Amino acid sequence: MTSNTFIFEQPLNERIRIFLRIEALMERLTFFNAQDNHHSSYHSLLTILEITALVERGDIKQEVIKELERQNKVLNGLISHQKVDESRLELTLSNIKSALGNMHNMDGKLGEHLKRIDFLLTIKQRASIPGGSCNFDLPQLGFWLDLDYPSRLDDIMRWAEPYFQVYEVIQLILKLIRESAFGTTVSAHKGFFQQNLDTSLSNQLLRIELDSSDNIFPEISAGKHRYSIRFLQPQDSFDRIPLQLKQDVDFNLFLCAL
Repeated sequence: MTSNTFIFEQPLNERIRIFLRIEALMERLTFFNAQDNHHSSYHSLLTILEITALVERGDIKQEVIKELERQNKVLNGLISHQKVDESRLELTLSNIKSALGNMHNMDGKLGEHLKRIDFLLTIKQRASIPGGSCNFDLPQLGFWLDLDYPSRLDDIMRWAEPYFQVYEVIQLILKLIRESAFGTTVSAHKGFFQQNLDTSLSNQLLRIELDSSDNIFPEISAGKHRYSIRFLQPQDSFDRIPLQLKQDVDFNLFLCAL
């Protein structure tokens, strides 16, 4: 995969869907944290609150542990295979073991540590109101944003610390899943492709690689038994609805089923 290609991903189960969302939010948080300005620090706070709302929907820590244990079992089954890279497999299993230890050592449910911080709860309540975080609404927020950058960053990193711990493990999980598949060049007839899933496999993630010069993007629909892809092309303005291609499209398909 090179810089002149686009990768589009579609999760094939709810666990991976949540992991991808956490990954996207943590990448956003990392970006904003690197910017020394008031607006970025404010958006770091909003991203932390968004991550908190996401992890509160279920026991993410247990989902991460279950996925690590599943991957550990699958990879241990490869030890006896003659063609396996033993040193790489041992390193991977060691990383999984270390990640499992870190997850088991985490105290409490994710997000619980922020429920005692009135400052963040107040921002959460006002964030849904358009312009509700102005200085006259939240003077404490205005005061915090006027602190020096290292002080703001220290607070943000402290509030987000458990999320960074989980993010590191999720990165390992997704890396193993993404690397589990080799790309296959296939063709979408008149911009449409459909295929059944092998339900005997642990289907995790669908990845589509396109040349950036193609000026197209996929719309993916996936269920437990099959998936379909429509390739669309923007019109001369994004104000207008994109059109489905009428010609055949060749693309690289990665079906990740670790």
